[in-house]
Amino acid sequence: MYLYEELIRYGASGAYPFHMPGHKRRLGSLPDPYSFDITEIDGFDNLHHAEGVILEAEKRAAQLYGSEETHFLVNGSSCGILAAISACCRRGSGRILMSRGSHKSAYHAVGLNGLEAVYLHPRQEGELNGSVLAEDVRRALEEDRRKGLSRISAVFITSPSYEGIVSDTAVIAETAHAFGLPLIVDEAHGAHFGMHKLFPESSVKLGADIVIHSLHKTLPSLTQTALLHVNGELIDRRRLRRMLDTFQSSSPSYVLMASMDECIGMLREHGRELFERYAEELIAFYGEWGINLSQIKKETGTVEKVRILDHFELLLTDDPSRILVCPAESDMTASDLYDILRQDYHLQSEMLSLSYVLMLSSVGDDREGFRRLSAALREMDRRISEKESGCHLAGTVAGALREMDRHVSEKKAGYLPEEDPAGAPRENGRLSLPRPEVCMRIREAEDAELCRTPLSRSAGRVSGEYLYLYPPGVPLLVPGERIGEEVPALALELKARGYSLQGLSDYSAESILTVKEE
Repeated sequence: MYLYEELIRYGASGAYPFHMPGHKRRLGSLPDPYSFDITEIDGFDNLHHAEGVILEAEKRAAQLYGSEETHFLVNGSSCGILAAISACCRRGSGRILMSRGSHKSAYHAVGLNGLEAVYLHPRQEGELNGSVLAEDVRRALEEDRRKGLSRISAVFITSPSYEGIVSDTAVIAETAHAFGLPLIVDEAHGAHFGMHKLFPESSVKLGADIVIHSLHKTLPSLTQTALLHVNGELIDRRRLRRMLDTFQSSSPSYVLMASMDECIGMLREHGRELFERYAEELIAFYGEWGINLSQIKKETGTVEKVRILDHFELLLTDDPSRILVCPAESDMTASDLYDILRQDYHLQSEMLSLSYVLMLSSVGDDREGFRRLSAALREMDRRISEKESGCHLAGTVAGALREMDRHVSEKKAGYLPEEDPAGAPRENGRLSLPRPEVCMRIREAEDAELCRTPLSRSAGRVSGEYLYLYPPGVPLLVPGERIGEEVPALALELKARGYSLQGLSDYSAESILTVKEE
């Protein structure tokens, strides 16, 4: 079947999209895109030399977010991250201070430019990457200066994380600026920040020098649309524009640019009304479970767990648009929950993690979606309780629960690995991200002579490629890092649970390219 036919079928299926893009297939005004898919003809400006309608559109976006300068990105936030790091760091000999929880595009920028990455390890919140601490930024920059290195050219953080955890951008920006360095913030998942008091403030207003937003993630814009905002005097803007020319398509899509301009126009004209309605829906949804969003008292950058039913919990982060649901006190796994929501309730989640399912809401959601999610959780909770008490079950949920039982039985019989395989990294009972030893730069490892090694016997070798789950695209392993004893066991568990391991050239995840030893 052709992709177009599959999209038509899915659009008519009744599946509710608790996933990107933020328009949720309902909030938008663009007609048939073929009717205005053009190139740089007279009167329609040029993204790489904007002087007319595109420049005016970018200025409207800058005014909405309060930035000095804003650039349209038609290659997504990834190209903005590539351009930002390339503009701020000199190729070949530079160093960058960056969060180890960064998106893979940041690592690609490091590799392309031959940089040395000095890592900031985010605070760990169970399986979630937490916030980057300003004191860790200061300590790393002081050490760089004390050792006479003084080669760190920029600070790069991700805020919010995929799950909505933010860092103290204002203090981190002050810290970076005290050393004369720019702060780049990957705020791809926070394009809606600052639009309503329910959400955190945008890093554009908190002192960051470059901020990258993915419009399509949480706002009504087409997939692959993003913005790059610039403030302050620490950025070489001529070099930045050159890098944007390098990493953006030379034939930018007018359909995507029109979508961005329409999104900005919608927010400028109706943003307050749209976000008030959206906030009301979120407040009502969380209120069902006794959670008052306006009265939550928790430390920024942390996660709070709230039991909402006998068998389900919610994880509360800094961004309530992320609805993180965890199974609790039952044989149900997060994978079971993901499948049952999709198959039986036609609710498509954004992401499946080891212990939770992420439902991504946006200004494009309506009451129907939140009601369907609430009803599904209540019915599943009741069905699980009936199953545990021996009551008769009927319907599709019963079938899904029987499948869950089969999964548990196979695991106990030895067909599937135990939940806690030997060597898998644990912290407070949950999987934690490994911290491998860095042996060489990313580019050095990628350019080295490589050999293929069985993943199960790769511990102690230096990796020549990436290993990550997608989404969110944060690497578990980076080229140039020594493969720790726990990594093969972690990969084995993830693979056995049905997760897609990406980054490896061997799609079966049976082997990994490693640096050939002398």
